[in-house]
Amino acid sequence: MTVHERDDRYLTWDAAYVLGSLSSDERLEYEDHLAGCAQCRDAVAEMSGMPGLLGLLDLDDVTALDDEQPYPPLRPEVLDNVLAKVRWRRRRSRWVTSAVVGLAAAVLAVGILLVARPAIMGFEDGATTQNTAQMADMTKMAPTPINASIALTDFGWGTRIDMSCSYGQWGDNNTPPKDLGMVVVGRDGTRSQIATWLGIPGATALPSGTTPMQRDDISAVQMVSMTDGKVLLEKQL
Repeated sequence: MTVHERDDRYLTWDAAYVLGSLSSDERLEYEDHLAGCAQCRDAVAEMSGMPGLLGLLDLDDVTALDDEQPYPPLRPEVLDNVLAKVRWRRRRSRWVTSAVVGLAAAVLAVGILLVARPAIMGFEDGATTQNTAQMADMTKMAPTPINASIALTDFGWGTRIDMSCSYGQWGDNNTPPKDLGMVVVGRDGTRSQIATWLGIPGATALPSGTTPMQRDDISAVQMVSMTDGKVLLEKQL
């Protein structure tokens, strides 16, 4: 099998990676591939804005998936942005068009999964959210071009932590991505790693993780370098 044939299987993984729909094994496999493939790193960077566009949907739009009604149309601003991005990518190359198709399939899969298994998103009975905080900026603990904010959501079983990260330009397109992790620090001094991902220059990531600790038991949330364990950003609670 040639290198080209091996790499072909990753051409449509960028959308699933950005949306967080790869399995743990697939995510690790793709991150290993990204370390040596500038083309796929560029694709992930170009896709990074799509979660933000999807984030323009209201909660009412999401909960309407449970109703036996036609799906609501996309907002004009969302549709305009998506169409503009698709047109631009078509001018780039045919493999980028394939990536957009993969993204559409991933979005559809997320919608179906939400309707079929609401527990995954925390909507089933017994998993009712008690309290969701607004996004709060993290403080830089070391020199880094990365900026991030977090929001904590309480559940009966613990806490979900959503993070939004934006990366500055720390190199050219051939610069290797940074291995990053999300760590929860308990008030008892315990540390738990709940998420890992790759930071790519100029991209945006939306990692998320869960912990059985309740919000009141959490002292801080940190973003760390997986290479040396250095704390890059932190939010004290």
